[in-house]
Amino acid sequence: MADEVPSPLQSFTVAIASQVCQGTLSAGVPHESPLRLLERNEEGLFEVVAYRGQPYVAISYCWPGDPSYARLGDSNEPTLVVDLRGQVVRSGHFSSFISRASQSYDPSLAIWIDYHCINQDDIDEKTAQVAIMQRIYTKARTTLVMLEDISLSAEECQTISKVSAQAASAVQHILSSRWFSRAWCSQELVLSHHAHICVHAEDTGVLHIPADVFWHGISRARNQDPSIPLFSQPRGHLPDTAIAKSTCAWAMGIVHRLGCSDEYDKVALVCNLVRFFYHFQARPTAFGIHSVAIALNVLKMVNIIALRRRDFSLLLANHGLGNPLRGHLGFGWAGEPIHGDRYSEIWSQKDFQVSRDSEITLNDVGLLARGCLAQVVLEHRWTIHRDRTGLHLTIDGYTRAIEPIHYLPHTSWTWTADSRHLLDLMTSLSSAARHECESASHHARVVLAYLLSQDYELQPEPLMCDLSDLARALFSDTMSFRDIASAMNFIWHKATYAVFSTISTADGNVLLVSGNALELDLPGRFLFQPYVTRPKLFSPPMVLTINSMLLNRRPLSSGAYECIGCVRGLGMIPDVPGNGGLRLCVV
Repeated sequence: MADEVPSPLQSFTVAIASQVCQGTLSAGVPHESPLRLLERNEEGLFEVVAYRGQPYVAISYCWPGDPSYARLGDSNEPTLVVDLRGQVVRSGHFSSFISRASQSYDPSLAIWIDYHCINQDDIDEKTAQVAIMQRIYTKARTTLVMLEDISLSAEECQTISKVSAQAASAVQHILSSRWFSRAWCSQELVLSHHAHICVHAEDTGVLHIPADVFWHGISRARNQDPSIPLFSQPRGHLPDTAIAKSTCAWAMGIVHRLGCSDEYDKVALVCNLVRFFYHFQARPTAFGIHSVAIALNVLKMVNIIALRRRDFSLLLANHGLGNPLRGHLGFGWAGEPIHGDRYSEIWSQKDFQVSRDSEITLNDVGLLARGCLAQVVLEHRWTIHRDRTGLHLTIDGYTRAIEPIHYLPHTSWTWTADSRHLLDLMTSLSSAARHECESASHHARVVLAYLLSQDYELQPEPLMCDLSDLARALFSDTMSFRDIASAMNFIWHKATYAVFSTISTADGNVLLVSGNALELDLPGRFLFQPYVTRPKLFSPPMVLTINSMLLNRRPLSSGAYECIGCVRGLGMIPDVPGNGGLRLCVV
């Protein structure tokens, strides 16, 4: 009997999520180009014609129809279009504003716009064309980004490229457009080789802003207003081979929190962004329906797709404090993209022990992975907090003020937030090494050894020198800790508030960990490090930390271990008999 088709509205188990992810990997792309374009015919109407290699612009815009999307001016006026059936239709998608903006850019170019150039009634054609979006946008002379719901004043048009509070306000006004909140639009921007922003302007009717000018404007405006977000810039000039090396953590991070009429489209968007040509047998759809269950289902499916392409980047993003899959039986191991987390976004097989587990897979209940396991026997809980009175350190509930380390910083140092955080961490560890109990002091000296060591695999020996003198000498030298300072961001839960634990395992190793499991008592529980997340070598600047899964003390009746949280940290469990080479089912 054929498998029952799951409801897209229900919460997917591992078995159901695997079922809806069934499909075939295409050996190649069926078409390298768009199928159709819009061109003006002899009567002056825009007509859908076959693509014959003619140059064109690609249109990126928000589809009309949502009552909350209020377009302005002639964006509400349709354009007459001869569609692919030869019928003249009034097109609300190809509005008068889009027509005018396209013609004012270069009237000699044909136009590609998805609604008319892809047969919306042909599911197979839509799937095939989505698979080659990167080619469509890269082949275009430029991508015209249509912001149809905002209008700039003459003053805003003049200040957009300047450095001023008025320019920051103009940038914020542009970024308020619905276009910047939509997942499909974000993908189109990333895939484009060149882009121009087209917006209503009070004096000229249409303002064309070259994308590179706008990105520079955003960067300058962020100096005035740090709340202005960062955006992924176009990558369309990269070859397929380079884009195919991109990770699912990076791709999902682009579309994850953006709006989409059908949330399940995000799975296809991720596949497209990483050039994973995959034909789903029956991908779920839920057009116009939004729920927590659907959003989690999408995240589950992306984690499964990542495993199928042997991309384990999301396993380096499972420690996030807000990871919604934590505690979901079957998916406790899975990750959610963390904004700005370069470590997961640039994961690469060459840096990790992926070859040690060629059989990593899913069964009907969870993740089957090989790795190293150790039991936690001792934990010290640390909090570092800076306020206007100074630096404060709390270990196991006891808080005290920390004396600053007096030093003369070298002129080459750039005091970013990351480097100041690292200074506070090293100052706190140095103080703990002198004033805390023997085990906490030992932990502090080992963690400092992790921070200062380069190219290591096993735990370095604890530093036994005067750590204040060492820190003073380091920060007075030209040596740069930029990479490790950035890598240690995971312990800072707020701008002035770091939370982590140092633990001893049954084999005597010391590790630093932080993540979404720290409210639990760690002693007695197991720490599991899959080979696919274990670095071959801890080596700046790329690989400086490791992600681990925290497992309950006893397996379930099925023999699987429940993952109750995940952490990122410093230090690896030794790959020795009794600890290494274990294959577990993690749920």
